[in-house]
Amino acid sequence: MVKTMTIKQLQEALQQNAIKGFYDNRSLASYEKLHIKGSTSLPVPDAAAGKGLPADKAAMLVFY
Repeated sequence: MVKTMTIKQLQEALQQNAIKGFYDNRSLASYEKLHIKGSTSLPVPDAAAGKGLPADKAAMLVFY
């Protein structure tokens, strides 16, 4: 299920450790230039293939 969230909701979820994966979907070069603290680089092709994702299918994941 895909949902959008506000920045406030994201901040609250991060503070509560509710997010099990926080991913920057841009290229590694873009990630290295500017990313949100705490995020992991996971380019779209890798995410689409399921690489680097947690086994828990019910886990809250955030992609940007």
